[in-house]
Amino acid sequence: MNARQVLQQHVTWQLGNGSVCGAFGQPWHSFWTQVNPSSLRQRRLSVSHFLNPTGQWDCGKLIEEFGFAIALFISMSITPPLLGQTRADRLIFTYARNGQFTLKKAYHLVAPEVALPTFPPDLLRLIWHTKGLLPRIRLFLWKVLHNGLPLGDLIGRRVSNISRPCSLCGFRAETIQHALFKCPWAQSLWFASSLGLHTDDLPENISELLKTVLGSEGEDIARIVANHLWALWKLRCIEVFQGKNATRQSFMALATSYSKLAVDAGLASCRAVGPTPQNCSQSGTATCLVDGSYVKPHSAGWAYLLSNAHGKLLEYGVHEGHASSPLQAEVKAMLHATRAVLSHGVNDCVFHTDCSNLNMVICGYQSAEQLDWSAYHDLLDVLYVFRTNPGFHCSLVPREELVVVDVLAKFARLNNVSYVGNTFPIFLPIGCNISEVE
Repeated sequence: MNARQVLQQHVTWQLGNGSVCGAFGQPWHSFWTQVNPSSLRQRRLSVSHFLNPTGQWDCGKLIEEFGFAIALFISMSITPPLLGQTRADRLIFTYARNGQFTLKKAYHLVAPEVALPTFPPDLLRLIWHTKGLLPRIRLFLWKVLHNGLPLGDLIGRRVSNISRPCSLCGFRAETIQHALFKCPWAQSLWFASSLGLHTDDLPENISELLKTVLGSEGEDIARIVANHLWALWKLRCIEVFQGKNATRQSFMALATSYSKLAVDAGLASCRAVGPTPQNCSQSGTATCLVDGSYVKPHSAGWAYLLSNAHGKLLEYGVHEGHASSPLQAEVKAMLHATRAVLSHGVNDCVFHTDCSNLNMVICGYQSAEQLDWSAYHDLLDVLYVFRTNPGFHCSLVPREELVVVDVLAKFARLNNVSYVGNTFPIFLPIGCNISEVE
């Protein structure tokens, strides 16, 4: 069964006044595929043609056009359209809860279920936790591992006019293994580099290959290889699209520049963010309460409340928006909170959250990749802020300690409110004890 047939099975008409939906050749009853229009007149008939003046089905017309069996089915099981109503007929996609067709929903409907590849946990840990790597390089390594680079072999499988052989040597298919390691162009740069890497004997399997080049000599070598790998990819793109030849000097200079960028950003010497001490009221340490609220399918709200070391309110914020999961709402709340803290010039702050997954990732005990994909990019931004601000800590607290921000987050979601201020809002719901926070 092709994709068109699958989609047709999940499309139907939701009748309004019956004036738009055609009576023949349209999916408004179960037997519509068995009834084809035999004349131009039938092609022009709408569903409203089969209603009598009282708004009920005209059984005579139904039997005349469809036959007794189908006419009986329609009259017994389908509610007649409402004559005189302004609501028009609507074509809906039954696979979606809201009836709206999207490519994402269609893909999940049509695409066969494919088992997700599994990778060694130590390799994933090496990609996400090696110190001194820019976020863009971590994401690049993740794409390499998941065969997500736009190369000829991958694109050529989907687009017939894209050449699948290597753009530089033309000898073999342009796979990730070939483009980054096996191509003569890449081999010459790897061997000429300070690493002196021979790529002929590397494994063909991308997972084993990355584990060999990244995980064999410790974290320091892994960082150097990752920077060189990113530099190689950038130089390859420049040579393919701009025609500029790469040299050993340009390769080494580019790889070194990424290491320097990591140092300048404070990533090379960053430490894992450990659990926050129980006593968070030491001198100079601010406190920020953070919470998110989510209801399917996409309704969300989040709030934060920032106080200085003496308990004085500096700022609170409530925001309504869209999220695809409870975790994404929590991550967005944390992202807004960190930005607010930075805007006040606060260097030491403890962020209180009741989301255990978010706390585990920030504290370095869990990989971001293991969580909900919808929150992934926002989570990378949050991690970057915590890694570049050593005075920021995350603390997991019971839900009861976040009553105020929980109420504000729900209020933002239910009332579509977005607001930032430094005095308590007059719209704070009755029953919320704000004196404890002031």
